[in-house]
Amino acid sequence: MLSSHGDNTGRVEAGEIEVVDFYGLPGEATLGDVEQKIRAAIDKERLRAWLQPHPWRVYRDLAFRWGTIGLAMFGAAHWQNWVAYLLAFFVIGFSQYGLFILGHDAIHYTLHLNRKVNDLLARWLIYGPLFMGLDDGRRNHLNHHRWVGTTNDPDRYLHSLADKNSRLKLFFFCTGLATFGKTVLKVSPFGKRQQHKTATEKLAPGNFKGYGLSQPLTEYFSQRISVFVMQILLIVSFLAIGLPWWSYLVLWIAPIYFCVFLPDEVRAFCDHAVDLVPDTAADPYRLVSFTPSWLEATVFSPHNINYHAEHHLFPAVPYYNLNQVHQDLRHNSHITVKRSYVGYLVQLFAKLPLPTVCSSYS
Repeated sequence: MLSSHGDNTGRVEAGEIEVVDFYGLPGEATLGDVEQKIRAAIDKERLRAWLQPHPWRVYRDLAFRWGTIGLAMFGAAHWQNWVAYLLAFFVIGFSQYGLFILGHDAIHYTLHLNRKVNDLLARWLIYGPLFMGLDDGRRNHLNHHRWVGTTNDPDRYLHSLADKNSRLKLFFFCTGLATFGKTVLKVSPFGKRQQHKTATEKLAPGNFKGYGLSQPLTEYFSQRISVFVMQILLIVSFLAIGLPWWSYLVLWIAPIYFCVFLPDEVRAFCDHAVDLVPDTAADPYRLVSFTPSWLEATVFSPHNINYHAEHHLFPAVPYYNLNQVHQDLRHNSHITVKRSYVGYLVQLFAKLPLPTVCSSYS
């Protein structure tokens, strides 16, 4: 099990994971077994409280993110100097990331009780402006939830430590260059076709046929009408307030990589990382949450996404209630809680390379 080394809060510091008996569960328990055990222990009244919707929070947070973006754009247009542009870059970028995390709730239909409104908000106020497609993101992410802790997880390359088990490899991963192509590919028509082929081959080896690129290409572009429309509106907005044409590239496109994609890849790794090699030995222990500082939460985990173990256990709980779930489950020994994303990465970097362990789960 995961040992807290005398910390009665149930928190576990980075680098303090011991591989011993697995939670007292029989046989070769999987992550799914652990999740099932935790869920079974929650009474209906507590679950009902966690699921209580507060739609005003969503509208408030969307308005805050877009209002902050607007103020940053006007500030850059007014002062027109490098300090204003640098500040606007990060303000806009981390506001984009906040929107992206709100979109994560939309994937689970928890942004709004009405599913049509849920998807409308997501397509036009979140994914369209960020060059993303809701449907492809939903397909990939729900498969991640279904298969996390197994080799079928489409995001396993993010969580794996086996391919990051050196200081150079971990550093390269943290630049985003190691995973950018793969992350874009998995939500592209080519990635969709490959996933369909893989699924078909598993069910009926040698029977993959009749699924070319025309269908996924058509779906890809039809799902991104909001992308094309919103980019035109954004460009017009930048020009209308007196910003030069290149500011759209510098203040909107570039932050999507540096302030959305990059921190989210790092967060996704940390939120499932376990200091064990091979990955199969780590799989049963991937319920991980963080309690970062305000600054770290702004950069890596806005809107309570740091309570990631709680989210995986109860994905129908809205983001604004995840802190309640965390308070109720924070003493649960099945969940590893780490305090700092940066602190964890620094400690992991110092420990690499990790030796291969012998485990009944490998």
